[in-house]
Amino acid sequence: MSQPVWECIAQLGDKNPIDHGGYWILRDTTGVSSEEAELLIVPDDEDGDYTIYRFKLDRCTFINGVLGDNQFHPQYAAWWAKTEVERNALEELADHFCSEDALKRAVAYRAVGDYHGFDNLDSYPLTMTRRQVKARYRKLRFKTPA
Repeated sequence: MSQPVWECIAQLGDKNPIDHGGYWILRDTTGVSSEEAELLIVPDDEDGDYTIYRFKLDRCTFINGVLGDNQFHPQYAAWWAKTEVERNALEELADHFCSEDALKRAVAYRAVGDYHGFDNLDSYPLTMTRRQVKARYRKLRFKTPA
């Protein structure tokens, strides 16, 4: 099995991500892995560390009013949509979570992270200095296709 080869399909964060935060949407060009998102959180002060969350943008199901994140057991609600009240509130986002469009899913997953915390999407985020962040993104070349 080959390793994924990631290409950036969109940058939904700030134009200057190292100063104001970035949100990259990545696609595996080999077609093996589902799309992923990488979120760069800028520290509050100049000497603070940056935090980088990376998480899958798995496509969900919405069957009989249940928003599920497990394709094999769609009758069970996703962890962020457990109660009836939460499911009703998420109906607007359901089409985004279930969309074939990775950018729509990225918007929905970001809403989950903003509400529940990104640690729930990536339990082991990277922590880096500004110098390390600059080197990372220079090396990865997360630029969108022309």
